[in-house]
Amino acid sequence: MEATTGLVIKGLRERYGYTQEKLAGFLGVKREMISFYENNEREVSLEVLEKLSNLFGVELSVFFSETVEEAMAEVVFAFRKDSVNECDMEKLSDFGKIVKNYIKINRLYNGR
Repeated sequence: MEATTGLVIKGLRERYGYTQEKLAGFLGVKREMISFYENNEREVSLEVLEKLSNLFGVELSVFFSETVEEAMAEVVFAFRKDSVNECDMEKLSDFGKIVKNYIKINRLYNGR
C-alpha cells in the first residue's frame, strides 16, 4: 500500500495498540486531530513527528516511506499494553530515543 504520513502514523499507532485518544493525550492534542493526521486532512508539524518518532522508536524518515509495509519494517521494538498511561508513554518515548541513538552509533561504528 502506498504510504502517506497519515497512514504511517495510523499503522504505527495500531501496531503499538494505542487508541487515537491515548495518542492524542500523549501529544497534548484533541483526539480529532489524530484522525485529521491519519486521514491527511491536516499537516503534521515537525514537533509532533519528532514526538511520534521517539514514542515509536523510529527515525523521522519512516514517516515519509514509500509504502506502509516499508515503514512497519523499520520498527525495532513495539510494546503493546492495554493499560498504558501518559506517564508510561513518556517513559517509552525516552526509551525510543535511547534505541534510536544506539542504532545510529552502531551504524557509524560498523561503517553503514
